[in-house]
Amino acid sequence: MTTYKKILLAVNERYDQELIQKAVQLSKQFEAKLYLVHAVEYITSYGAAYGVAVGADIEETLMRNAQEKMRELCKTIDVSEQDQIVKFGPAKIVILDEAERLKVDLIVIGSHGRHGLRWLMGSTASAVLHTATCDVLAVRLEI
Repeated sequence: MTTYKKILLAVNERYDQELIQKAVQLSKQFEAKLYLVHAVEYITSYGAAYGVAVGADIEETLMRNAQEKMRELCKTIDVSEQDQIVKFGPAKIVILDEAERLKVDLIVIGSHGRHGLRWLMGSTASAVLHTATCDVLAVRLEI
């Protein structure tokens, strides 16, 4: 049986409790170190595409809010501040980069179980599942 020593939980802005509890349960079961990662998407390019000025101060606010929300969550599940990662970038890239950097054994990520090529192409969970060099647990979540 595989034993996991480092687990990376990828959380989005919804902070699905079912996903969080599954990762916490696994970290306790395997006595593994639990890391949390959240990606804040850049929005400046979206604004430019529509002729709307979107400044760095909005992104800074998004980052501060995400960091604060992460700190609050991690207090409830007893994850130290140095094991909390909030970075700018596309979620799949941030997750995969952090998994490599930390040398994790398992990535836990939520999946909404949508079907069809249209849903699959943009799916962060699918990209992580097919690209990660470690095990990935995709936890099916309610939409």
